[in-house]
Amino acid sequence: MQPAAGQKSVQKDNSPNSGMTKTAIGKAALGLSVIAVFSKVFGFTEKLIVAHFFGTDARADVYFASMGIVLSLVFLVKELIYPSVLPVFAQVLKKSFYASSDLFRKLFFRLFLALAVFAVIAVLFSDAITAVLVPGFSEDKKILTSSLLKFLVPACLFMCLMTFTQSVLNCRKKFFKAAIPEAGFKLLIVAGLIVLAPILDIYALAVAALAGSVLAFIVQFTFIPESKAVLAPCVYNAKDEFNRILKLAGPLVLGVVFSHISGLVDNMLASTLPTGQLSYLGYAKKLIDAILLVGPIALVTVVYSQLSHLNAEEKHEEFKALFVRAFRLILFVSIPASVVLIMLREPVVAAMFERGRFTQQSTLGTSQALFIYAAGFVTFAVESLVVFGFYALSNTKLPVKVGIFGVILDIILAVTLIAPFGFAAIAWAYVFSKTVKVIILLLVMNRKFRFFHDSEFIHFILAVTVSCIVSAFCLNLLNNLNPDSSFLQKFIFDLAIPAAGFATVFWLCCRLFKIEELKLLSAILLRKKSLKSELTEDIL
Repeated sequence: MQPAAGQKSVQKDNSPNSGMTKTAIGKAALGLSVIAVFSKVFGFTEKLIVAHFFGTDARADVYFASMGIVLSLVFLVKELIYPSVLPVFAQVLKKSFYASSDLFRKLFFRLFLALAVFAVIAVLFSDAITAVLVPGFSEDKKILTSSLLKFLVPACLFMCLMTFTQSVLNCRKKFFKAAIPEAGFKLLIVAGLIVLAPILDIYALAVAALAGSVLAFIVQFTFIPESKAVLAPCVYNAKDEFNRILKLAGPLVLGVVFSHISGLVDNMLASTLPTGQLSYLGYAKKLIDAILLVGPIALVTVVYSQLSHLNAEEKHEEFKALFVRAFRLILFVSIPASVVLIMLREPVVAAMFERGRFTQQSTLGTSQALFIYAAGFVTFAVESLVVFGFYALSNTKLPVKVGIFGVILDIILAVTLIAPFGFAAIAWAYVFSKTVKVIILLLVMNRKFRFFHDSEFIHFILAVTVSCIVSAFCLNLLNNLNPDSSFLQKFIFDLAIPAAGFATVFWLCCRLFKIEELKLLSAILLRKKSLKSELTEDIL
């Protein structure tokens, strides 16, 4: 059957160029990292607005609990769809526009139907869901959580659909068309909260999330060529391809579900604590996540595709060299960052959040949670590199198995320790379980590449450790120089000057020890070269 009039251009677009050059991959990855940073900035700004309007009172607890439930479902759907849809859809694109259109049609309508059924059930039984997932909330907080969930469910539906449209666009190598609407979605939530929170209180979140998710989904949907034929008569039956996607998704279910159980259990446990403690954990964790995305996760985004490329060509020495170089750079950034966050936790929290309804008591509680998460900052930074390193080696089973073990360990520790230690038990259990997971994966990776035994690597670790100790001593001398309680004075003397002193001494120590990563990081920041070109220099 011949293509209908006007469909020729769509047919031509159906086969994206599979031979992206290394330069194109690097530029795309770096561009995506920049967009992801903006998206995370908007997401973090959302938390600043919540802190301003709601502080750490009951409404803030309800906000973090409700969003935790919604985002758990969204990420669960994403982690099922992306690895199962993308490889099959990429193969279908090579056949014809009719084949990809029918597969798109089947996936879209079935996913929409499943999500719609779930949405109806969630709205009808929101009281029961609330009772199960936040059992420790007071009756007033349960009623507010249940009511907010009813309004958030439609937004959740479209956020889940966005994971599908984003996967299809990424498969077509329309990376920016997938990422920019998502960043716009976060921006709309921020704008909506600023405008509507004084009027609608906590319900402003649901209105802003629904408006942003609908608009972002529509934009992504219209960018997909197959969307134009979603209601057209069926020409090709993609039943076999659809079944292949189901077969790929099946084994992922257990690992994906387990990966989100610990977050839900943490919310359940935190709901039994006094008002505000769930919010302490939420604010501290979001601050850590924002810093991670700007640094280590952006780096991993850039190097992951190159690691996959090297493994495919069986260039094992080059793979090892690139992995170790990225690993060292992450350690070089994350170890001093962890020290600074631990030592300046109160000034950091005060500078970020302490305004409006976010009081000094809120700062003290959040800084305690930040201390614990900052102690695990190196673990969080390394985790994404080592997990994606295994993915690049086409080994997905080991990270899933170790991840499930980590979740079980997290839950056991949190349940056991929450009575004597309160919210700190939840944070420490999370940090400890993640650390165990990363250590196991690194030891397995080291058995393959043996980089821990390298004298250069040992010298690097010792040099960075000594540099951090000396710099921390300097920071301690510069801390609390000013007794003035004004915001500007506290920011300058309690945060800016001690942090600058730490950075200066750390830089001097790195120059003294001739740590290569200082030169590498300077080249990226000052010469504005891409992460990929700097990391792969002298390797490829």
